Amino acid sequence: MSDRGSASTTVRLRSEVTCAHCWHMFSPQDTLWISAHENLAGQDHVLGATNEQLRFLPSRFSPLGNAIDPKGEECTDLACPRCHLPLPRALLEMPPVFISILGAPSSGKSYLLASMIWQMRRAASAFRMRFDDADPSLNSFLMDYEEKFFLAAQDDQWVTLPKTEPEGDLYVPVMIDGRAVLLARPFVFGIQPLIGHPHHDRAKKLSRLLCLYDNAGEHFLPGEDSASRPGTGHLAHSEVLLFLFDPTQHPRLRSALRKTSSDPQLNAERPTYQQHQILLEAANRIRRHAHLPQNEQLKKPLVVILTKYDVWGKLLGEKHFRADSETIAKLDLEQLRGISDQIRALLARYCPEFINAVDGFCSDVVYIPVSAVGNSPEEKSVGEDMTQLLVRPKDISPMWAEVPLLYALHRAVPGLVGARTSDNGSRELDDE
Repeated sequence: MSDRGSASTTVRLRSEVTCAHCWHMFSPQDTLWISAHENLAGQDHVLGATNEQLRFLPSRFSPLGNAIDPKGEECTDLACPRCHLPLPRALLEMPPVFISILGAPSSGKSYLLASMIWQMRRAASAFRMRFDDADPSLNSFLMDYEEKFFLAAQDDQWVTLPKTEPEGDLYVPVMIDGRAVLLARPFVFGIQPLIGHPHHDRAKKLSRLLCLYDNAGEHFLPGEDSASRPGTGHLAHSEVLLFLFDPTQHPRLRSALRKTSSDPQLNAERPTYQQHQILLEAANRIRRHAHLPQNEQLKKPLVVILTKYDVWGKLLGEKHFRADSETIAKLDLEQLRGISDQIRALLARYCPEFINAVDGFCSDVVYIPVSAVGNSPEEKSVGEDMTQLLVRPKDISPMWAEVPLLYALHRAVPGLVGARTSDNGSRELDDE
């Protein structure tokens, strides 16, 4: 596969492509195409006994540069030559940036992802960036979450989001080298500086395809990482890691919070998890996949996201954090670092074992408070002897949900997301 286009336009492909599913690196000319003819469905050996269309390396092309499949149909979709899963075309044209999000079961990853992406779509214009779905089919689950929370036709009806299951819809089974493998599905977004961006003149260089990965917390339990279940393999490839720490799941914090909050997530019967062990397991896997010594600190940023700020915020004296309202938004790094120091001190008081795990894992750490919904859920009966935590869309008001992703992009791609820092917040750091 080479550069193709009409006489008036030419699409320049990257010299090397990295699959967003299995992270296999290959040349663009090795990209497979997905057949379109209905008689070629169910014939792909890598995708097993599914109804997936045959993947093939083409020898014929249409005048528009699209491949012609063995039955003579024109094709438009691409696939990885190793795992045969669909590839966004943008992956052949712009560099990817891989970011992983992880945390304990029930730490609020699905809720945060819905609010994070919804708020990011709104914040992007203030930062003079384009932020949109690079492949709606890959993002369909997340788009459903957004619709349920922010575009509900009846916003006074109680709703919830499904838990990320260890072998649910966010994972896909494939056959690689004759072995069944379970891979994580990425969420993919195109990001590009727009006119008015401080570095619009470098838009092509700064543009990225964001590949964002979620994982069920159960995948970080001992014994869950194997050759046939590399669902967390993206951790070793990610430029920035986002770790969700849920204060309502920590016994000492939960006890302290019950004095000021009646949130149902603080009920004694709800499970707690040793979240520092989940972080340590993630660290061990990254070191193992990257062939690093077990005592070596990670040389990439770690963003610790304290979820459910609306529940635990009083422990910080009820400070209210707001982004600036400049014409062109910039992250205030001085403010972020001040908040981070306060949160670290709070965790050192209540959860020293977690701080110890973080310090052993990474030296480049920032702590950021967020609330995906902005208020407490309510426990409602959903059947005989069954209850569930539910929220109403009209009550949802996210707090800083997009800030961890903005900060991650700022660190991963210097110049893409503007930032500033100084005692008075006036010095700009577009190329930190």
